[in-house]
Amino acid sequence: MKLKTFSLILFTLTLLVSCSDDDKKVSKPSVKKEVVKRDTDPKKYSYGQKLYLKSCAECHGKHAEGDKNWRRLNEDGKYPPPPLNGTGHTWHHSTRVLVDTIKNGTAKIGGSMPAWKDQLSDKDIESILVYLQAQWSDEIYTAWYNNFH
Repeated sequence: MKLKTFSLILFTLTLLVSCSDDDKKVSKPSVKKEVVKRDTDPKKYSYGQKLYLKSCAECHGKHAEGDKNWRRLNEDGKYPPPPLNGTGHTWHHSTRVLVDTIKNGTAKIGGSMPAWKDQLSDKDIESILVYLQAQWSDEIYTAWYNNFH
């Protein structure tokens, strides 16, 4: 029980630090390494796009653009859905954190995103991430890859 509580606190702190209000502008990374090839499997991409439009677009936007005021608290004290297209902070998180966020939502850390673990399989989530990462610029994807692989 203590380990689970500690893990939840550590996860929450990691999210808060990496997405803190201090980072008002998400700047483009400085990439000095060669551009990394990404997963471009057309089946995963089209399946991920279909799932994204069905499950995620209602909140994050048809083009993963997120809410225009995603950095400002709503009236309910929560942040609106962020962009997932590489213009927000999504690329600041490892695959493990992204998968965990999709599976478990953000309610435990004060967010509004629902848990999708009962609706989306691991294959579904992987395909959604392939689709989303295809929206990221080469520079953003390479910076993400170099930080987490």
